[in-house]
Amino acid sequence: MQKTCLLAPAAILWELLEMYGHDPEPIFSQQGITKEMMVKPGARALQTIGDNLWYRASQTIDDPCFGLKSGNLWHPSHLNALGYAWLASATLREALTRLERYIHAITKIAILQLVEVDDGLALYLKFKPTTIVIPSRTDSFFSIVTAMCRVNYGATLNPQSVSFVHEAPSCAGEYFAYFKSPVAFRADRNLLVFPNDKVDAPLKGYNPEIARIHDQIIIRYLAGLKKEDIAQRVKSAIIKKLPSGGVSDEIVANELHMSVRSLQRSLRSEGTTFGKLLDEVRKDLATDYVRDQGINLTEVAFILGFSELSAFSRAFKKWTGRSPSEFRQAA
Repeated sequence: MQKTCLLAPAAILWELLEMYGHDPEPIFSQQGITKEMMVKPGARALQTIGDNLWYRASQTIDDPCFGLKSGNLWHPSHLNALGYAWLASATLREALTRLERYIHAITKIAILQLVEVDDGLALYLKFKPTTIVIPSRTDSFFSIVTAMCRVNYGATLNPQSVSFVHEAPSCAGEYFAYFKSPVAFRADRNLLVFPNDKVDAPLKGYNPEIARIHDQIIIRYLAGLKKEDIAQRVKSAIIKKLPSGGVSDEIVANELHMSVRSLQRSLRSEGTTFGKLLDEVRKDLATDYVRDQGINLTEVAFILGFSELSAFSRAFKKWTGRSPSEFRQAA
């Protein structure tokens, strides 16, 4: 299956070309992309088209630092449901974890990994080997993530440090001006590091219900991207069935028009089980439910398919290291 990317973020590249006095239409039309296509929710294009657009833009714009200006153009709609789940996150750590977890809803060529470093949390960006490496695209990504974090936390937020694999361009001073932090070039890895006291600070825009709704939308969207990915389809079915009571492999198999035996065999072929997937979905949703003061903990347990509060409490403590009540009090 050919890799695809979400088309909405390409609108930023369109605006960048216009910002520098170029007409984007010929570059985009050559790839079969119109401006109208980019505003259609969930629209995707082959990743090779994204590669070609970035390559042509980097050849057209006479400024090696143009990718840094992407952050000034970012809007939540560029990331679909992930953009709105980001805004509703409790902390930057939670927001960055969402980005790491759901990056494949945006693009299949990038690998994100959160790494604990001294006094900070680093976002490690790596491109898959088959991807054309374009420095301005890496600049754009880190610029946008920094802008997203500043929207949530406040304009005073600065990274602890930033590292790029690519060489320093002639306009390197613009990197320091934008990130307002130490910037390294020709590094071993692309890293964007934020201090722990910032990533764990409570955010004013936190809304557990909005975050939960958009998490569910993202999971269903991912499931739709790869119909043969049985694990994602099972997760989507679990989320759909959780509010109506206990979820079993039999219920989910029926939802997917499969026999239980066929479902179990398909999951084994992907190296997982129904129990593991149910645990993953519950874990992903649990913290948002627990933070929501409008839902008592017994209700949370039943919503997540536990027969009693004590069973949910044991599972939650295994996931987070704290009981639900302790977690809620600290939130």
